[in-house]
Amino acid sequence: MMQNAQSTHQFTRFKSCLKEQFGQAVFDSYFDRLSLAEVGDDHVTLCAPTRFSASLISQRYLGRMRQVWSEQIHPVSKLSVRGAHEMGSVRADAGIIQESMDQQQASLASSLTAAPKITPKSAQPEKPGFDSEGAPTFAQAMTLDRFCTNETNSLAFRAIMKLLDSPTPSVTMIYGAAGRGKTHLLNAVGQEWLRRHPGDNVLYLTYDALMTDVSEAFISKSFKELRAFLQNTDVLLIDDIQLLRGRKRTQEELDCLIDKLRSAGKRVLVAGAMPPKELAETGISPRLAGRLGGGLCVAVGKPDLALRTKIAKQFAEEAMRVSGVAIPQRHLDFIARRCEDSVRELEGALSLIQVATEASAEHGGQLTDEQMRQLLSDHLKQRRQQVTPEAILDFTTETFGLSKDDLMSRSRKQPIVRARHAFCFAVRKLTDTPLTAIGSMIGRDHTTVMHSIRTAEILASSDPTFGSRITAIFDEFEND
Repeated sequence: MMQNAQSTHQFTRFKSCLKEQFGQAVFDSYFDRLSLAEVGDDHVTLCAPTRFSASLISQRYLGRMRQVWSEQIHPVSKLSVRGAHEMGSVRADAGIIQESMDQQQASLASSLTAAPKITPKSAQPEKPGFDSEGAPTFAQAMTLDRFCTNETNSLAFRAIMKLLDSPTPSVTMIYGAAGRGKTHLLNAVGQEWLRRHPGDNVLYLTYDALMTDVSEAFISKSFKELRAFLQNTDVLLIDDIQLLRGRKRTQEELDCLIDKLRSAGKRVLVAGAMPPKELAETGISPRLAGRLGGGLCVAVGKPDLALRTKIAKQFAEEAMRVSGVAIPQRHLDFIARRCEDSVRELEGALSLIQVATEASAEHGGQLTDEQMRQLLSDHLKQRRQQVTPEAILDFTTETFGLSKDDLMSRSRKQPIVRARHAFCFAVRKLTDTPLTAIGSMIGRDHTTVMHSIRTAEILASSDPTFGSRITAIFDEFEND
């Protein structure tokens, strides 16, 4: 953004004030590379070199920075810090630089434990109060008090509470199929920790976020900042860890980070599709899987009818407070019985029926039982019509912790071969796709597909691990 002489002068003065208030060491570590992106009557946007440096500055200093600007330049109600990539200043194709990026990741992994944490010595200001503008992006509705529990998921909830309350934390892992509340628990932990410890740094790390950060660090030559950002974490939340399969360097880096945080008494919470032992069988490094297995590992079970009914009741009560229109209890019971697959499916159905109930009330009527059943049937049918070979392929690769390229490769490694068997078996049982079409998706002929189906039938009953994964696939897609 083109800036005039006045705004440039204001920003220079602002940085001088930051240096004076926080000291040279803090200024050099956090503020020196900031630039001015936008100035408005009531807001200021600053640009940091990377997304993670912007996040770190926001979490630690945003409130006091806004105060400095308001007192020394002019009053503003909002001051934000964004990464250069987000501002459109960095343009690169991450795929082109993947090979070089892997080399940089190797260097990062080997030096992670040795890299010193940036702790300015000349000035150590008190941690500011939690500032929502600089907080990690959590789903605000996913809180502890909104997480319904019963015997199917109570162990996972207790593990979460132990992580929050225990003075001697360890690595905690929760695992289970999609739609069982793992992401809800991660978001709830992040928000609850920040409520209890406003000045702490909470990092919610997904596969995409990790790869984006490493790619951005390579582009901007800022691995030092990435190390500082990761090591300044008080609570590390990692979602869908099974997706890191095949990312050897990234796994090594993450293993070093978890070890360092654990040794420092920090909290680490990991969510995945399967327990550590099975992760190791599908391509997660034995070292990282062992690190996770050495902590507290609990499963999040499939929601039973009692839990689904409890969730439906909570949803209806909250909707009633907002709209003043209630879903009849008999409708809630019917929806809970029909939506057996996951909490995600249940909530989608409840939202639809709530909208229909409110629409009927606006016209002076009521949603009849027959209308409700038809709406729900159409909704589930539409959702389940999306059970395509492509969707099954995506879910199979996720369940086995593999990639599509793995299934199409000529590899005869057991995890890959068994994933092919599972895919062929599931597509044949859940769709009307011809054998030749199934084979073409993984680069095999129809006779190979037939062999895979027969083998999968045997393995499903003789191998507990394979059987549990087949069950997970059918749980995700099978019609009632």
